[in-house]
Amino acid sequence: MDRRRWSWVVLGIVVVAVAGWWFVLRSDAPPAPDLATAAETAAAAQATTTVVPTTTVVPTTTVAPGPSGIWTVDPTIGSFNDFTSNYVGYRVNEVLGNGIGATTAVGRTPLVTGTIELSDDTLVTAEIVADLRGLRSDKSFRDGKVQTALNTNEHPRATFTLDEPVALGDIHGDGASAELTAAGTLAVNGLTAQMEVAVSAIRVGDVVTVVGSFPIAFIDHGIEAPSASIVVSVEDHGTVEFQLFLTR
Repeated sequence: MDRRRWSWVVLGIVVVAVAGWWFVLRSDAPPAPDLATAAETAAAAQATTTVVPTTTVVPTTTVAPGPSGIWTVDPTIGSFNDFTSNYVGYRVNEVLGNGIGATTAVGRTPLVTGTIELSDDTLVTAEIVADLRGLRSDKSFRDGKVQTALNTNEHPRATFTLDEPVALGDIHGDGASAELTAAGTLAVNGLTAQMEVAVSAIRVGDVVTVVGSFPIAFIDHGIEAPSASIVVSVEDHGTVEFQLFLTR
């Protein structure tokens, strides 16, 4: 083989390798939800200024009322394009074929509704519903497999319901935060299982910002881990993670 042909062969191998990395290995999977980042989004959504005749810019301020009452997931805060909005999603490890290695699959849906009830320093009730048909990951070829595995044609929604009240501590003031573990029931694919959910929350003005996660075993919900030609195996468990902005 002459030098020119050899150069073309080498170039072809490089192109295939780069294409494989770009479409299969390269991951645009976002990081796990972070309370500080979410709080910035909540603050930005409430940032307003008032211009008085002297052209002096005066920030408007309000005194946040007590936390007691019904709080509802607010779909107007943030954008799903950069994952600053409400979302519920999964994080699962995949093993790729031909000794390529491993990657982390992350999918999220912004189609989230729900309410929580606060009474002074206690989380009294909570119900959060996610439409799983809205799940999107960084690899479009993965999403159809996930929809099939979750059986979203028959059971399109996942619901988390708080089992019992949880003490929050003092969250009366702006910037007050809480770390807690909430016991609840998760319904996915028509099957329910008990969950212990790690939750971080902060009150930013008129918004209660919540992030958290919990492990999920697929067998508990009759889910068979999805597969694809390039994927040798997917772990039989994963992590559910969420970011929520709630207003009165």
